[in-house]
Amino acid sequence: MSAISRLFLLLSLLLASPGLLAASYADPVSKVRFTLPPGWKVRPVVVDRVRVLRVVPPKADQRERAAIEVQISLRKAGRNDTLPRLAAKFRQEDGDREAANFVRSNARTGRLVTEYRDGRFVSNRLWIVRHNLQVIQLLDKKRVLEARCTANASEFRTYRRQMEAICLSVTAPKKS
Repeated sequence: MSAISRLFLLLSLLLASPGLLAASYADPVSKVRFTLPPGWKVRPVVVDRVRVLRVVPPKADQRERAAIEVQISLRKAGRNDTLPRLAAKFRQEDGDREAANFVRSNARTGRLVTEYRDGRFVSNRLWIVRHNLQVIQLLDKKRVLEARCTANASEFRTYRRQMEAICLSVTAPKKS
């Protein structure tokens, strides 16, 4: 193989989309599926009696400085869990959460995608603004699939594609 063709092959591999390297993950318990970027790990935990899949980035600075949190869960649907009500809730500010800058619902698929910012105090009374990408899908009258990808607002843009790959690809089987 000539040096030029080796160089071309190397450049092609370097320019390949990170999405091509991502794998599909299927949870053996909940059957939830989503795209898992290279190096990211899935850790199931139980929070308030609900099984949550935490998707952890590969590098320590992504976990610490960027404070990336990705959580996927299946929960019971509440009485007021309808797409119009959920969309209206996100369009209004609530406490430390700003009104969403993006809300899109698809009644055919029962899916709501929203993007918003919220703030919180951390150590030494430091106020941190977090950027959230959240997907809510009404699977049936009893179950709701939620995926939330969050990072510090100053770092969100850097990791946006990886978090979108996870949250926007999340699906769960409908019960028959």
